[in-house]
Amino acid sequence: MEEKFFQITEFAQIARTSRKTLQYYDELGLFQPAAVGENGYRYYTLPQLDRLAVIAALRDMGLSLREIKAYLQCGDGEKLNSLLAAQLDRADQLMEQLRRRKALLRETLSDNRLFQSLCGRGCQLLDWPPLRAAKLMDLERDRPACVVVNYITDGLRTGLCVQEDGQFLYQRREDGELLIPGGTYLCLCELSKAGPQEGRQAVRLREYAAREGLGPEGGCFVEYNDLLSPQREGQTLQMRLLRVRVTAADIVNIGRSAG
Repeated sequence: MEEKFFQITEFAQIARTSRKTLQYYDELGLFQPAAVGENGYRYYTLPQLDRLAVIAALRDMGLSLREIKAYLQCGDGEKLNSLLAAQLDRADQLMEQLRRRKALLRETLSDNRLFQSLCGRGCQLLDWPPLRAAKLMDLERDRPACVVVNYITDGLRTGLCVQEDGQFLYQRREDGELLIPGGTYLCLCELSKAGPQEGRQAVRLREYAAREGLGPEGGCFVEYNDLLSPQREGQTLQMRLLRVRVTAADIVNIGRSAG
């Protein structure tokens, strides 16, 4: 039976691909036509669909065109095994990267919603779960007037702990050496000018807790959310969520939310 030849447009339709793809594969020496006419036209045959299907399958597995060409040129099964094993390792790495990205998206979305729900509502009581954190930097009492907390140097989920004997920066992390205790926290979320105001705000929050008969325990934790920080009249406003753990034996006239 005489073998039938198809011009590139016909063959592209049969193969469910494009002329451009076939031309590109030919230029790479990856998949070449069965014949080229004197007029320069490319001609393909139906048996070539098998080789094109192999290329498509390996591409779908994530192999590069360079890797596919190297395998097809030698046809060595061990070469293919090596390529597939390496691609499987890359897939595992990508899945882990996507897992971390999904967790970060979920946590950041939750943080943003919490900040927005509390901002401008005054002091609120929240039930806060225990969290682990890593200490990034100890800040002495004679620290510089300006300490910048930002995602470039410190990453997401960064905060400041204001204690009576000092302050330190921390980052919430599952593998952190610090345990921030859970319990009932008195929280205040507000926009303010960026600058060293955390100490004064922490004192103000503690004084408010004392007036309401709430016994503050431990340091005051300051969470930053630069993603929600607006700019007004050339001044960047920083969104802060201050919280201090309290014993609430008698809660009076304070809204309560679930954290």
